[in-house]
Amino acid sequence: MWGQWRSVACILGTAVLIVLLVLVAGCGGGKTTIVQITNKITSLPAGQFYQFLANVQHNQHAGVSVSLTGAGTLVLDTQSQSAYYIAPPAPPNPNSVTVTVTAGNGSGVSDSDTFTITPAAGPVVSITPAAPTVSASSGMPVTLNIAVTMDSSSDTLTPSVTGSSVCSGGVCGSFGDISGTAGSGAYSVQYFPPSSVTASTIQQISVNSSLASSTNGTAFVTINP
Repeated sequence: MWGQWRSVACILGTAVLIVLLVLVAGCGGGKTTIVQITNKITSLPAGQFYQFLANVQHNQHAGVSVSLTGAGTLVLDTQSQSAYYIAPPAPPNPNSVTVTVTAGNGSGVSDSDTFTITPAAGPVVSITPAAPTVSASSGMPVTLNIAVTMDSSSDTLTPSVTGSSVCSGGVCGSFGDISGTAGSGAYSVQYFPPSSVTASTIQQISVNSSLASSTNGTAFVTINP
């Protein structure tokens, strides 16, 4: 049987995003497994994230695994078979990053993309942890640490989180006040999960800087019921 593309939601913003669309094929009657990354890149600016697309066929409905070699953060969403790569805030040394997609049927068939990280045009905001997990039923917040390169005392930071129909009222959480000394480059904020979710979900958290030519910070929070 031939598989079909799974749709992945687009993420808006000036940052580039990384999402993996997988074509999962059925029992291919002896056909050779195919794994192809269809939108390879040679470089990515520091602090941004990117969407990779992959074509996977004849994989016996086994899905794929995605791995990272080098600096940055790779966030997987197994429900939608998507993956988000977040670049580090500055070019690493050695400056080489590889994302690899491997068929999950044990065939060992894979494809990879190796690229470099280029300097950002201005200040870069980064968030840690980049992949926190929270529980809607507990209501317990998670503290997000925010770093800003080339910071200034005039900087104003604004956090936000994407919404979804699985979140209570379509609002996927809220934030406390940002704490930290203006211009220090080091801040923190608490993220509070929504009061309920109908299913586990991964949502994008962004922290925007008012500084010119800045790159927004990105994290992906897993929200469990």
